[in-house]
Amino acid sequence: MKRMGTKETLMQCRMVIMVGLPTGAPCGVPRSRQTEENGMKRNGFALLVALVCLAVGNAHAVKTRGIASDGASATHLAHLAQHLYATDLHGTGNYLKVRMDAKDSYVLGHLEQADQFVLLALQNGYAKVVVTQSADTSPDSWVGLAGWVDADYIDCPCNDAQYAGAASVTQPAAPEGTPIPKAAVGEYIFASGAGAWSTSLVLLPDGAFVGVFGDSDMGDTGADYPNGIHYFCMFRGQFGGLQPVGDHAYAMTLAALLPEPAQDHIADGVLYIASEAYGIAGGSTFLLYTPEALLSEVSKDFLLWMHHPEPAPGETLGCYALFNQQTGDTFFSEY
Repeated sequence: MKRMGTKETLMQCRMVIMVGLPTGAPCGVPRSRQTEENGMKRNGFALLVALVCLAVGNAHAVKTRGIASDGASATHLAHLAQHLYATDLHGTGNYLKVRMDAKDSYVLGHLEQADQFVLLALQNGYAKVVVTQSADTSPDSWVGLAGWVDADYIDCPCNDAQYAGAASVTQPAAPEGTPIPKAAVGEYIFASGAGAWSTSLVLLPDGAFVGVFGDSDMGDTGADYPNGIHYFCMFRGQFGGLQPVGDHAYAMTLAALLPEPAQDHIADGVLYIASEAYGIAGGSTFLLYTPEALLSEVSKDFLLWMHHPEPAPGETLGCYALFNQQTGDTFFSEY
C-alpha cells in the first residue's frame, strides 16, 4: 500500500472536523493523483506541511488589481458579477481559504493558482466556487470542492479597459446544444436526511457537472480498521440532449460519468473504499423538474426521497430536482 502524500493528509485534516471522524480521516475525499515522490513522503512530514498551510492562510496571495479599500473591493465584486459561471477565472496565489459560508467561517480546503474552478455566486465580498480540476500540486483541493473564497483574491482575464468598464467584457461561448435553464444551474443534494451519507453535485450551464459522494459506517470494523469504514467517490460528468417534457420538466441523457481515480486505503484506523457516484451511477436518462412541477405528476420513488408520500392537490415541488429514471434516486436544489 502506498503511503499517503501531502495532499491526502491535509485533506483528511480538513474533512475530519466536519463529520466528527477520528483525527486524520478524510470524508468523501479519495486518494488523489500524486507523483511518486509525494506518494513516498512520510505522514509526519505531510502533517507538518498541513500545519504550515493552516497557519499561513492567504499569505502566499495578494489581492487582485491592487485592491486596497472597501470601495475597490465593492467595485471588484460588481465586476465579477459579469463572470458568473465563467471557467477562466483564477486565484491570485496559493492557499486561498475555501470557507463553508460567505463569512469568516470553517475552512473546507484551499485553492491553488493551478486549480480550475467555476464561479457560482457572489455574496458579502465572497465568491462561491466549485473546483472542476484539482492540480497535482494542490495539497488541499479536490474535484467537487465547493465553498466561499474572499473575492479580492479572484481575478478575471479582462484587460484594464474591460475591467474599468470602458470596453465590453468578453462573454464565454454559448454552450453547445440546449443549455441548462439558468435558474437550474447550481448545487444539488441527494440524501436520506438520516445516516452519514450524501451525494452532492454542481450542475453547470452546459450540462457538465462535478460532485462528491461519501458514506460512513463507523460500526463496521476490523482488526486493521477499528474506527469503521468510509466509502467515497469524486466524479465529473456531462448531461446532453436536453428536451422539454410538458411545461415543468426537461429530459436529458447521461453522456459521460467519470469518477476520479482512487484507491482503497486505511488511515487512522478507518478503511476508505473507493465507490461509485451514488445517485448518478446506474442511470442513463434523467428528468430535470422545475419548481412549478405538480407533485401529483411525479413518481412514487421521487416522493419517497421527499419524505412526502401524499401531496395535497395542486401542490408544487418548490425547487429544482434531478430525477434518475433508472434508479429512482433524486437530487434537490434545496434540501
